[in-house]
Amino acid sequence: MEEGDRHWDLRGEGSQDSHPDSKEIDEAIAVYRQALAMTPDSLAVRWRLMRAIFFKGEYGTDDNERKKTIFDDGKAIGEEALRLIRKEASRRTGKSMDKAGPVDLGPVMSDSPDVVATFLWSSANWGEWAIAYGKFQAVRQGAATKIRDLAMAGSRMDPNYNEGGGYRILGRLYHQTPYVPFITGWASTKEAVVFLRRACEIGPHNFLNRLYLAEALWDLGRDSRKEAREVAEALIRDTPRPEFLIEDRWAREKAQKLIEATEKKN
Repeated sequence: MEEGDRHWDLRGEGSQDSHPDSKEIDEAIAVYRQALAMTPDSLAVRWRLMRAIFFKGEYGTDDNERKKTIFDDGKAIGEEALRLIRKEASRRTGKSMDKAGPVDLGPVMSDSPDVVATFLWSSANWGEWAIAYGKFQAVRQGAATKIRDLAMAGSRMDPNYNEGGGYRILGRLYHQTPYVPFITGWASTKEAVVFLRRACEIGPHNFLNRLYLAEALWDLGRDSRKEAREVAEALIRDTPRPEFLIEDRWAREKAQKLIEATEKKN
């Protein structure tokens, strides 16, 4: 697993702008797969593999069919991880939790940081899977509720994980999820802003927290658009962090596109 982590830490090597060289992330995925084959019940290996798969699908390709294949894989690994968590929760409680959702499993597994990471990287892969296959189709298959429950459970267990990662995913979900009667009536840009402000309080220097807040503020309405521009402009002026080089460059590019779009509408 340590070798996989080493390749993960080098994922920005040889990159061009926000486009990574695939060498290091492919090596990380290969090593994590080998580790998983030897220790199939390890959540620590599973969430690291899901994290690497997410990175490859989100930043490593612009081809949507390729994204579908990548996130199909990440989603499946997360579903198997959920089965393992249910099995351990059943052992701890002495009763079957084979059908329990993440929110119910969280309190039982509250002492496990690997469960937090598993929930959040699973929700991230589900989220990108939904985008690749189409938001409305994904909503009808229950993806939005799945993402919400995983991220909610993770944020309750450890709100600080990944610089407010649970709140970041919830904010993005509430903002991007289309309204479908009786299925996603909970989705709301106003609630999205609340979640994303929490994420920014926890991780004020996180580029994705600020990007998603700026985008949600812009869509919230005219009264919040001045703040949206200010958040995006501050993000563009900021320097990408070496340990998140690809992610931060990507966020800056998106923030620049938001500013350009706002200028066209003004």
